[in-house]
Amino acid sequence: MKNTYILISFFIFSLISCSKDDAPQPQLQNNDITVSVDEYPSSGTLISNLTTSLTGDVTFSIASQTDQDAIILNGASIFVGDWLAYDYEASETINGIIVATNGTESETIDVTININNIDDIWAFLNGDSKTAYDNANDGEWVKVTQSEYNNVANYLTDVNRAGQNESIFNSNVEISIGGADFTVSINNAPTLSSGEYLYAFKYYCAQNGTTNSNVKLSETSYQDNFSVIGSNLPMHDSGYNYFVLKGNNTPTTNTAYLGVYESNTIGYRSIPGETYFYRSGDVTNITNNGLANRRYLYQCLSTTLKQWD
Repeated sequence: MKNTYILISFFIFSLISCSKDDAPQPQLQNNDITVSVDEYPSSGTLISNLTTSLTGDVTFSIASQTDQDAIILNGASIFVGDWLAYDYEASETINGIIVATNGTESETIDVTININNIDDIWAFLNGDSKTAYDNANDGEWVKVTQSEYNNVANYLTDVNRAGQNESIFNSNVEISIGGADFTVSINNAPTLSSGEYLYAFKYYCAQNGTTNSNVKLSETSYQDNFSVIGSNLPMHDSGYNYFVLKGNNTPTTNTAYLGVYESNTIGYRSIPGETYFYRSGDVTNITNNGLANRRYLYQCLSTTLKQWD
């Protein structure tokens, strides 16, 4: 009888021991998110769906993020909020903390968004302009639209405008036409600082089918030692024309003065307060003092921070 009791006790103990060993153990789940996103995604782009270890009716909220409004929530999904926050040159990573709760328990989810560096000029081009930019070689000018020029002016980092002031472009004074086949620079126009990359250009032309015009810089003065920047401008017609320069890898080394060679015609506004230098032909040195009160309509964009391949 005693032996029977011992056997029964051992059997029960074995069952209990096996039950404890075989019972599922709580698993600690890591629901943190790490993703990569290209620069300048569209607002509303899905970044990631959220998962949680909590049960029941779970809600999510943003506890913090390094760039205000960079991420937004819709249910259990994270979306791009402010697309301008996704600027590699400003910050390579966006971090956030999401809190999940079912009313009685809560869980924090760390979000890390690594921003992929892309060509910032390319990012703001569309359609034919983007195709032409893709097909261009480094050092070639590509014709773009006014809105694309404005985008690379407004959204790239640390942008400077040299040449004609923007207020003159926006003036209501009638545009007059200068002579053809001459090089011109504006005396006392805004300049480029040392260490800047020229990457875009705009000007007013009054001739259809214009070719052979080019953009010039001098690191000496408004008159001397001008050199051509990039290729000749691609063929363009009358009116305002806009261009971007692909792959400029050479920054200025001193204060730089902007000029332009116009093979056909260039527009200006007769507004007091400015003089210019000019000389016939595509030249290096501009020897003639121009008349006062001609505001020639050309301008470049530059930056100290190279934001392209």
